[in-house]
Amino acid sequence: MTRHLVKLALAVAAGLLPLHAAKAAPEKKDVTIGIPVKASTFLPLYIAEQEKMFAKHGINAKIVPFRGGSALVRAMIAGSVDVGVTSLAGVTVGIKAKQDLKVFYGGFNMVLFDWYAVKGIKSIKDTKGKKFGISRYGSSTDFLTRYALKANGLDPKTDVKIIQGGGSAARLAAMESGQLDVNILAPPFTMVAASRGLPRILQQADLSADYPWHVFFATGSFLKKNPETTKAVLKAFVEGVRLMKSNKKLASDVLMNATKTKVEFAGPTVDLIKDKIYEDGRLPSDKGMKTFWEIGIDAGDYKEAWPKERYWVDTFTSTYGSWKP
Repeated sequence: MTRHLVKLALAVAAGLLPLHAAKAAPEKKDVTIGIPVKASTFLPLYIAEQEKMFAKHGINAKIVPFRGGSALVRAMIAGSVDVGVTSLAGVTVGIKAKQDLKVFYGGFNMVLFDWYAVKGIKSIKDTKGKKFGISRYGSSTDFLTRYALKANGLDPKTDVKIIQGGGSAARLAAMESGQLDVNILAPPFTMVAASRGLPRILQQADLSADYPWHVFFATGSFLKKNPETTKAVLKAFVEGVRLMKSNKKLASDVLMNATKTKVEFAGPTVDLIKDKIYEDGRLPSDKGMKTFWEIGIDAGDYKEAWPKERYWVDTFTSTYGSWKP
């Protein structure tokens, strides 16, 4: 320990300095946090931003939405994003390309996708010859839909037609015009579909109890150079999670403001997501991770499940008890 740190520690112990004065300051003050799109599942981050929790922990954080996870990963590699929050599948694409990317926090262990169909279709087994809507080829909506079809005895290549249809609102409109028969949707659009009388024919929860919906990631070099900055980001996230769980009205208001969710769907959406987001950054259960790798193997993205050390660093989850706010 240096002479300066010894003096600082003695001053704190003597009560001459407050405890927070002894804490290491963030190495980088201005932090760009990238997300793939604006979606309800990033609610703790929106709360942290609105309630100035990032500033509370010494950083000026800006949350920037991109046009999908691939664009976010490219921005990270290019150096224009410091911390990203996206699907695990999206991060592994960069890792496979030998980029210095590491997942360092989880917590978003949700199974929120449901499949809704036009009236007259009662189950996924009734969808042979039908048109399925996904956001884009290669996305989580694509992989999950193909996996769900196979799990129910249908061949996604020959038994149905999978159509790239963009965002949920556009795909719902395509259903109403007869261009699509089935859609994979997440809240609040699941509620919109139900309110229009469309039958739910399958839930993601039928496939797995949990799933790595989003993960935090950054370059390995950023994490090594900026451990206190990374902790500041995570502290703000943790406090955002806590406020989301404890103050439904505030969480609903933030959700409406950030994502333009209609008032009648905001509260129910908060209820759906709040119990599946964990402040300690845990990854899903072994079964949930097994399902993730099975989906990727089935899609041809992986030959086998990756060992955890290939994509994960536990620096912040293993020390959570010492730095949590």
